[in-house]
Amino acid sequence: MADQGEMKTQEEDLSPDIKNWSKHQVRQWALQLDGVDDKVAEILFNQDINGRSLLLLNTTDLTATGVTLGPAKLLIHARDEVVKFKKEEPVGSKNQPGKLRKPYPFDKHHDTSRYMESSILDVTESGASDLIEPCHEYKAFTSTTEETKMKKFTSEVIRFAAACMNSRTNGTIHFGIGDKPNFTHGQVLGVVVEDRQAFANELKSAIDGYFEHKHKQAAQTCVRHPRFVEVLNKNMTSSDKCVIEVDVVPETTICEENSYHTYTRKKGKKKGKSKETELEPSKCFFIRDGGSSTNLLAQPNKREYKQFLESMAQRSQRRKKAEEKHLSVIKNSTQGSRLSHMITGGSLSLDKSNVEQYVIITNKSHPSQLDYLKFLVDLNPTAVLDFDPESAKEGLEQYFDQQSPVNVHLPARYKITEGVEDIANKLRLTQNTSWVFCNGGIEDESPSDIDQWLMDKGASVRDVISFLCRKDERFLVIFLILSRVSEKMDPLVETFSTFWQELRGTDQILCVCDNDKAFNSWRDLIEARCGIDISGRCIHDLSFAEVNGTILSLWSENRRSSRFLPCGGGSKVLFEKKVEQSLNTLDVLCVNQCEGGNEENFLIEQNFSKGGKLTWWNFYFSEQTGSTPFIKRDHFDYIKDTIMPDLCSQRKTCVFFNLVHVPGCGGTTLAMHILWSLRNTFRCAVLRNNNADFAEVASQVTKLLMYKHQGRLPRVPVLLMIDDFENMEKVFDLQQLIEKECEEKKIQSKSAQVVLLNCMKSESFDQTGQAADTVFIGNNLSEREQKLFEVKVVEIETTYNTHSYSKTADTKPRGFHYYIWKLLSGLC
Repeated sequence: MADQGEMKTQEEDLSPDIKNWSKHQVRQWALQLDGVDDKVAEILFNQDINGRSLLLLNTTDLTATGVTLGPAKLLIHARDEVVKFKKEEPVGSKNQPGKLRKPYPFDKHHDTSRYMESSILDVTESGASDLIEPCHEYKAFTSTTEETKMKKFTSEVIRFAAACMNSRTNGTIHFGIGDKPNFTHGQVLGVVVEDRQAFANELKSAIDGYFEHKHKQAAQTCVRHPRFVEVLNKNMTSSDKCVIEVDVVPETTICEENSYHTYTRKKGKKKGKSKETELEPSKCFFIRDGGSSTNLLAQPNKREYKQFLESMAQRSQRRKKAEEKHLSVIKNSTQGSRLSHMITGGSLSLDKSNVEQYVIITNKSHPSQLDYLKFLVDLNPTAVLDFDPESAKEGLEQYFDQQSPVNVHLPARYKITEGVEDIANKLRLTQNTSWVFCNGGIEDESPSDIDQWLMDKGASVRDVISFLCRKDERFLVIFLILSRVSEKMDPLVETFSTFWQELRGTDQILCVCDNDKAFNSWRDLIEARCGIDISGRCIHDLSFAEVNGTILSLWSENRRSSRFLPCGGGSKVLFEKKVEQSLNTLDVLCVNQCEGGNEENFLIEQNFSKGGKLTWWNFYFSEQTGSTPFIKRDHFDYIKDTIMPDLCSQRKTCVFFNLVHVPGCGGTTLAMHILWSLRNTFRCAVLRNNNADFAEVASQVTKLLMYKHQGRLPRVPVLLMIDDFENMEKVFDLQQLIEKECEEKKIQSKSAQVVLLNCMKSESFDQTGQAADTVFIGNNLSEREQKLFEVKVVEIETTYNTHSYSKTADTKPRGFHYYIWKLLSGLC
């Protein structure tokens, strides 16, 4: 068993300067080298080889100590690689601290956050706090050679993961983030990764090899796949480096009250030994101890280890309570409606917008964002002020230009030395969008670091802003924050300040970012710079997919040609045809259902009046100007305004209620009417086939629920209508499968995510002690309903001249209308 001193050195990164290595650290380095046996490391240790003497060694020296030629060559080569790396890689200095940055969002993989070189993460290495807030551990990863990089990565992740799982705390281990004494604590260094998939594959293999067999699956579930966060240069250009991060999430349902031991090496026989001399690897038990992971089994006294095991049940209970406390609450938002109002100047339609021109100010985009920025092309902005120097190569300008031609300029072209109209004609602003590269990237102009931009390019960008604000038009300036703005010297902050001064306020300014953290940073920087609160002019609750869908839906042509799903608060997302086709067990009801169709009102209403099948068109036509609204049954408002809110407030993932009805009395019609009226606040669908595979139905329902949410908790539940099931057992089966699917997809919240509307026929129903989750429609019309249907009968007979409800047998309507005909004719 390693001594305490050795255990301590194993928890520290090796200094980039070999001269500083102790003999313990030389042994640690040698143990990490592939192709070098453990006994070679022991020879170096016994010969008192420290860093300085390691630099003086040659192959002959090593073979003289008993090291064979092969390992000796590998040692010398590995040493030379470390020396070479040190010369090429400047060591960070504590005297040159970078700007503070937030870590990448925990347990996410689709966020667009990046790191900037030499910036400082604003969290410290830590142990367990509230168990949900992740602890952090930093590894510079700079002194590791290519031969040892993978071994170092997996061994550190295994140690950290086991410690987090035993301590029941979330955690993130970062590779490419420096720590004292050689770097500023939390300094972004980055590492070059040639094969990212190799890291994921090796980690999966290491988990299987180092955890006890009975806990392999739990470890694979709790330890997330490696995340590779891009590191940008200070001038916002891309580098070849990234920070490797691995999140650990020891959920109570996975870990229960188990304890997690690991081994010092993979179990199996040692190299060069026969089966008879096979050695068992040493067992370890790691916990989080401050900013490091401590092996309790390495301590001479096992008292703390035993106490920790005895307290595991209480620790698991604390974790469970912490998870329940931090369950997400679905956040109500009205920002979809606010966005629609501000982007159109209050008209709520881009066909007749009160805004004549749009000016876009934006920074560096992420490839994943480009799919959700089509609205920019449709807005046809007068000008785009782009602060991404790589925009023409792989960013927003390249994406935009592929769909709509642009005129590319540097800011100097806008200097006002002649009349405004003359400049406008010169730049051809009235034809194509003028794309202004505000931080270089074209015409051999180099980009500037953030700290230098104001001196290099600030004056020319002010000329652009002054020119745009002199045009006598109603225009809206949209700050599209694609990358988080974190520094007071950021060019976007200065640009906002200039627009604010030129426009004398914020009434013509709209800011759009896709998360609260980006918004909070932006708001605080603007308040510090300008002394104003811009919260009322910011959209930040919506993802860019929701921003895109909401704005696209404001054109009538788009509503006719595309379909949109609700996201809550007036926001929408585009419903892609290939996704809709994949949901083949569901008939999905969109918010713009029937818009743009060419169905004839007369034929549909006439067919329905004769007892034909009800379609969504009947509801659509009933809402058009001059039409009679669809008749609301007595139970309609009770279901919509009382039952539905009660169901959605329940803590279960999937809930249901029953609409029991006598055959032919309009139960299915009422259920469809409920869906139609709630299509803006739920993602509504009807199960197409009661004999469909319920596991596949559950999968597709979950897919509809999470569509375009990209890891966010959805704000709108799914409302699924199931009609004419044979018995309640099938309803329960479907409910359980949906709950299981949601659990597997980590969909958890404090309110229901899926509501099943079970429309079921029954010849008779005992209403005594009727359950709160059941509504019954019998064979009697109330006085109010009877009057409404009498008016409808007269309207249909007058409009279509069908006399649908006459008492002659050969003209009697069918289905629900036959039932109503009997009631109104006094036949039942």
